[in-house]
Amino acid sequence: MKQLLTTNELISHMKEKGIRFNVINEEEAKAFLENNNYYMKLASYRTNYPKCDENSSRAGKYE
Repeated sequence: MKQLLTTNELISHMKEKGIRFNVINEEEAKAFLENNNYYMKLASYRTNYPKCDENSSRAGKYE
């Protein structure tokens, strides 16, 4: 089972995966996650989005 992350760790993890905060900023995202944590539900859809090629400098990150 995956370890549960704190809100700050979740945001850092999402940034490492290539998720950008264009619609809301990080502080708004943090407030949302603290009050309405749908991360696990959203994470279940991650297979619907392509990742960068393993030979790319962004390997393992979302396109």
